[in-house]
Amino acid sequence: MSRFARRVSPFLLAGAAAAWLTLTLPAGAQPSGAAAPSSSSLPPASGGGVTTVVVSGGTRSLFKIAVTPIPGDATVSNTVVDTASRDFTLSSIFQVLDPKSFTANLAQEGVAIDPASWRNIGAEGVVKGNASMRGSNVHLEMRLYVVSRGSDAVLKKEYDVAPNAVRGAVHQFDNEVVKYFTGTAGSFGSRLVFSATTGRGQKGIFGIDSDGQGLGRLPAVSNVALAPAFGPGGVYYSGGLPDGSYQLFKVGNPAAVLKHAGLVFGVAFGAGKMALVISQGGQSDIWVGSPDGSNLSKATKGGLNTHPAFGPGGQLAYVSNEGGNPQIYVDGKRVSFRGTYNMAPAWCNDPEGQKILFMGRDGGTWDIFSSDLGGGNVKRLTQDQGSNTYPACSPDGRTVAFFSTRGGLYLSNTQGQNQQKIASVTGESLRWEGN
Repeated sequence: MSRFARRVSPFLLAGAAAAWLTLTLPAGAQPSGAAAPSSSSLPPASGGGVTTVVVSGGTRSLFKIAVTPIPGDATVSNTVVDTASRDFTLSSIFQVLDPKSFTANLAQEGVAIDPASWRNIGAEGVVKGNASMRGSNVHLEMRLYVVSRGSDAVLKKEYDVAPNAVRGAVHQFDNEVVKYFTGTAGSFGSRLVFSATTGRGQKGIFGIDSDGQGLGRLPAVSNVALAPAFGPGGVYYSGGLPDGSYQLFKVGNPAAVLKHAGLVFGVAFGAGKMALVISQGGQSDIWVGSPDGSNLSKATKGGLNTHPAFGPGGQLAYVSNEGGNPQIYVDGKRVSFRGTYNMAPAWCNDPEGQKILFMGRDGGTWDIFSSDLGGGNVKRLTQDQGSNTYPACSPDGRTVAFFSTRGGLYLSNTQGQNQQKIASVTGESLRWEGN
């Protein structure tokens, strides 16, 4: 994927037809009659920087967990161990122990455990499994042990899957492990989509699993495909056509699912609604209606408005230059007041409280920030680590994804800690399935 763009394009760029969407008005070039926004500088990261060691909020130790090889086919065993270890590492909840430290007699234990053997190496939890063939399928048994609870498994699950679907079954089990400890299932096995430059004046839509596996380009009607979003039954995007128009398409359907006067540059779905970015007469507005595109009505009042995102209660966040420079708005009310250029809002149902993520320009770079729904309690998630852009939040609200000029797609927890590169790809308009 060496042709992916390395430079951030603040809004959806695809040639001259969309160039005006950049919203790059400097602070001194406000529209006539518009007052300059009252802003203070964006805050630094707490503690003077963002740590990249595996911690969780900096307030408690991670749960030490061991993932053991399973008997039988070596390929299945490696898939189980690699997938579970990766999931638990990315979760910011667990510390995965080095298999070289294991002292237990695994052959003698089988799928059970001797708690003392695991306690001696500091393990607090142990994941074990067993695999066998049932016809053409793999029968996978997975178990979780909590060492302090003794030799009885606290969680048991069984899956019958095709050999190429073992990784998906392990994701399901890992989600159950997270649910056992937190009450809310994890988001392992979910997908992200984004757009990326594929050539001069060209963009494509790509999908990738939340652990960095399964990267692939999605089919589109043209070589200019922008702003993907998950919607009813699949992925939707804005497609540029030879006549210069941009219309709304769904992956797998060569016909436009919605045509509207003007240019359709983005879409969002949520709470039984659809929001469209439609450009007409040198302005772009957010239109809201039913998911099938009916009953559309304008939700903004001119200027440049883009990047719609629905919250869990149906609130609509978006970016507008209504006050001069691009800022975050929710249901028509400005909610970002720190910094002079903020964009790409994403809702995050953090277990510690609902947040809005966004990217803010700080000097010559971009960083990821979060705030509460009213714009207060602004926190910086990245700092002094290149430019970091287009945040997306996992469905369980525990993980933030973003692109970085450090060379790829990164995940962190909602404090910006445990930053892990999952793929060497960069792009824009990142969206996470289920959120």
